[in-house]
Amino acid sequence: MNGTRPSFSFARRWSALLNVLVSILALLAVLIMVNYLAIRHFQRFHWALGRDFELSARTRQVLATLTNEVRVTVYYDSNDALYPRITALLREYQAVCPRIAVERVDYYRDAAQAKEIKARYRLTQLSDKDMIIFDAGTNRTRFVLASELSDYDTRALIEGRSREVRRTHFRGELLFTSAILSVSTPRTYKAYFLRGHGEHDPESTDETTGYSKFAAILRDECNIPAQPLILHNQNEVPQDCSLLIIAGPTDPFLKEDLDKIQRYLDQGGRLLALMNYFSIGKPTGLEKLLARYDIDVGDNLVVDIENSLMRSGKNIVPPQMGSHPIVSRLHNSQVLLSMPRSIRKSAGAARAGAGQVEELLFTGPNAFVVTDVRRGVAQPNPTMDQRGAVPLAVAVERGAVPGVSAERGATRIVVIGDSFFLLNDGIEAAANRDLASHTANWLVDQAVLLSGVAPRPIREYRLSLTRGQMATFRMTLLVGLPGACLLLGLAVWWRRRS
Repeated sequence: MNGTRPSFSFARRWSALLNVLVSILALLAVLIMVNYLAIRHFQRFHWALGRDFELSARTRQVLATLTNEVRVTVYYDSNDALYPRITALLREYQAVCPRIAVERVDYYRDAAQAKEIKARYRLTQLSDKDMIIFDAGTNRTRFVLASELSDYDTRALIEGRSREVRRTHFRGELLFTSAILSVSTPRTYKAYFLRGHGEHDPESTDETTGYSKFAAILRDECNIPAQPLILHNQNEVPQDCSLLIIAGPTDPFLKEDLDKIQRYLDQGGRLLALMNYFSIGKPTGLEKLLARYDIDVGDNLVVDIENSLMRSGKNIVPPQMGSHPIVSRLHNSQVLLSMPRSIRKSAGAARAGAGQVEELLFTGPNAFVVTDVRRGVAQPNPTMDQRGAVPLAVAVERGAVPGVSAERGATRIVVIGDSFFLLNDGIEAAANRDLASHTANWLVDQAVLLSGVAPRPIREYRLSLTRGQMATFRMTLLVGLPGACLLLGLAVWWRRRS
């Protein structure tokens, strides 16, 4: 009896099985290698049109400098409207820097973890919630509160047109980057606003005289908390002063106070001096002190009709900027100065040992200065007043004075011929905020922060439907879509049956 022979012999069957197993193992090995390489060498792309969570160049610079782990705890109600934005932004930080560790704790749902967080960070008040905690160890902790994360538009509420207060901007990246830099950098900075000579008040929220917004920018964007300083109550400028700010003085300085400022600068101090229109014709004594550092403060008003927002030519948008790091990133932007004075480097600035003196902002070529402003004169005096491009700000860097110990490094000074551009109602105009933060960062030598991080606008999308449209929409969802699926099923059944 002749039986049928099998298609494959025993050896061929095992050979085929072995080939399949080897192929599977090879495929798995390729997948593992591809994943290994993808985890370590990947590129992320932002496809969203708004790019609300794409990190800025400044943030990436800060993250690139991290050498220790920063632990971020989102101690927040997960049902809050801002919670998705916060967590999405922090995921971007983690993707860029593996040293960022994020923990999310909902104090309503995670009672045990919430209790541990309260004990760890000594949160004893009932209001201690809805915050993001940045911790780099060794007692370096920074809290970002929910109230700081948004800018609000209250005009409709104030005017009685609405009871709704809208969020307009999300300040998450600005505050998170600032907090990371603050807890990861051993060095701390502190600014002092000089008071007692008619200067602007850094604690005042008055729109036309206060400087509270500038003080907030120093704190939030530059990591330089500030406080007032009355110098005649001090033997010297405080040792922890990283930046001395003299914002628009109008009254004369005592000689003793000027001597204290002189000693502070000679020891490597940092000074931001903002000159005031109302001190024209009334020298404060600060002008002579600045002249020792080759800065010529003009006793005048600069007028540039061609580059002004007003016919008087007193509100100037400087059309030219220098190449100094403070303004190098602002060449595609504009700043707005109000009634500025001329600030130029003196003729002796070229002598040996004078240090580096650079002019920052300039008017157009047809500007002029007015030396007599007692009656609001805005016409040049041909025999006394200069016409042409007028410098409005100067930056100075000078090494140690011979025989004096430079405890703080090189002396740095910035003088701007206008103090009004940093008032609460002026600092948000044009690129004034950027000029303020760039100046402060250069003065304390925080070069990594010279590029700004602006608050991100919050976009709102609303779908407005009439009652009839809403009824149609409801019927489509509840009846139309299920009915369409049912009809399609019946059609398939009928087709197969026939």
